[in-house]
Amino acid sequence: SGINRQIFNTPIDLFIEDFLYKKFPELRPYQFISLNNLIREGSKAVTDKKIVELSPKEILSKSKIYNLISALQFRDLCGVDLIPEFKANNSELKTAQKLYNEFAELKDKRQPGEEYDLVQKWADVLKLSDNFELVSETEYRNRTDTGIMLDSISKDPFELKNEDPEKIKETEKFLKSQKSMGTNMAVIMYMTEALRYFENMEKISIRDIAFEIALLGAHGLHPDRKYKLNSISGKEFSGYQILAYYYVSWKLAIPEKLAELKLPYDNEYELAEKLFKNDAR
Repeated sequence: SGINRQIFNTPIDLFIEDFLYKKFPELRPYQFISLNNLIREGSKAVTDKKIVELSPKEILSKSKIYNLISALQFRDLCGVDLIPEFKANNSELKTAQKLYNEFAELKDKRQPGEEYDLVQKWADVLKLSDNFELVSETEYRNRTDTGIMLDSISKDPFELKNEDPEKIKETEKFLKSQKSMGTNMAVIMYMTEALRYFENMEKISIRDIAFEIALLGAHGLHPDRKYKLNSISGKEFSGYQILAYYYVSWKLAIPEKLAELKLPYDNEYELAEKLFKNDAR
């Protein structure tokens, strides 16, 4: 439902938009247009007369609070105040400001995964916790056989997964080592997979995935760790796999910025593209 999407997306999107605003100033005009449209649509969704008449008041109020949080960030980033358009009462405004302040305090010192703490905390405040359950990766794998299947498919050809987790190299060192390693067949395989996944997807959806991986990569991507994306639910990525999706998503959605990622996989992509085209015949 719409409120469930807001529960999960609002806190995470705040971090993504903040990251993009700071790291990619050239994208700010596009970011402004995108946020302006989204917030105006959100305003209409909670103030339209027909929607107000048909929607439960309690859910409508909570949806308005999530939209107000996004509007507060838009005001801070772009200097445009769309908050009056939501016709919010004092309680809604105070709650939205309180939750937004929690994000503001965390955004510059966030550790990987802490954005999900806000997902849970805000849902608790708004009494929406019964709508979902957040589980740890370990518990999730214990509940399903997905982890076993992925391990067999995504086996690391260089056996980096056998390293002591305490001695994981920093991402920059890992990428540097790739240059001397030559063509990485694992990356080619995962890039081909990514091209198939993105084949019929709209560019804006690919862009959202690209931005989420960029946010994930702000704290480093490591070859023997596992990753999950909110925008690709139910899938777990190996280090090479997330790097392949990282490259391909930016290549397809934001090619003019691809070089800034400094991912040494141009040759791998060229080969993966050929394999993908051959498979499509």
